[in-house]
Amino acid sequence: MHHKSFILSGLILLFAIFAVPGVLADNSCINCHEKLSAFNETEQQFNQIRIKHLARDVPCSLECHATTLSKFAKSNYEQWTKSKHAMFNITCDNCHGGNPGSDVKEKAHAGVLLDSDPNSSVFYRNVPETCGKCHTEELSNFKNSAHYQKLKALRQAPACDTCHVPHEFRVLNVSEFHDLCSQCHNIDMRIAPSDAPDRAIAALADADRLKSEIKKADDAIRFAKQQGKDVSTAQKNLDNAISIRDSLPVLWHSFDLSNFRNVTDSGIKYAQQAQIDSGVPMATPSSPGFGALLSIAGMIGLCLLLRRR
Repeated sequence: MHHKSFILSGLILLFAIFAVPGVLADNSCINCHEKLSAFNETEQQFNQIRIKHLARDVPCSLECHATTLSKFAKSNYEQWTKSKHAMFNITCDNCHGGNPGSDVKEKAHAGVLLDSDPNSSVFYRNVPETCGKCHTEELSNFKNSAHYQKLKALRQAPACDTCHVPHEFRVLNVSEFHDLCSQCHNIDMRIAPSDAPDRAIAALADADRLKSEIKKADDAIRFAKQQGKDVSTAQKNLDNAISIRDSLPVLWHSFDLSNFRNVTDSGIKYAQQAQIDSGVPMATPSSPGFGALLSIAGMIGLCLLLRRR
């Protein structure tokens, strides 16, 4: 299994190196944006603001906005090149629209709207449907969430790019969830449940535990096979656990933490049952016997005796 995965990864990498660049050669979005400097268009915008300030005798210089400018030090194109979207040829036009077949800026940008425009495909309320064109299962689950219902009710709520970061499209680390979720789910904002950040982290901890139990079950089954034991029942339970593990990333998008944990717990039970069915004894933490306790008591007594002297 690992050998096949290694071969598959190698084929994908070779495709990304040799095939994708050829496909992208005719994409004007890529041809143009890879040549833009990180600050070019942003500096022009700030310079226009500066000119307006000077016309009203308001002293201004680009140095004042250095902190803001530094946020743009990494261009959207550079972020995209390191994403999985780039590897699988998901280019700018897939999300923003436009005409990637034209190298004339006005024609290439035809139909591309600012993200602040409610009609834009990347306007925050429209982002789920834009992402859902490819990520259909994630969108289906997200539509069952309170987040999606608030978006449709024209209220502020998280969308896909809130968690996955525009142009990087990465998955957040567990350590990042608390700060992100607590921006809304806190006592001051009064957005229930206020303990959502802690519950989200606990749910992800359960998912990690499932992965650990699956690893134990897989090791136990392989060991049992080497001993010539029948592992068919154990393998079925392990397959069920693996199927649940693989479904969790999609299920997460419903943000039903109670259901997520229930599904995860069922996967853990399958994995643990697979370990039992393998016939290989499960490792349990050893407790100190009477002899160990007697030794510890003797050491404590010796220390007390030396202190008195």
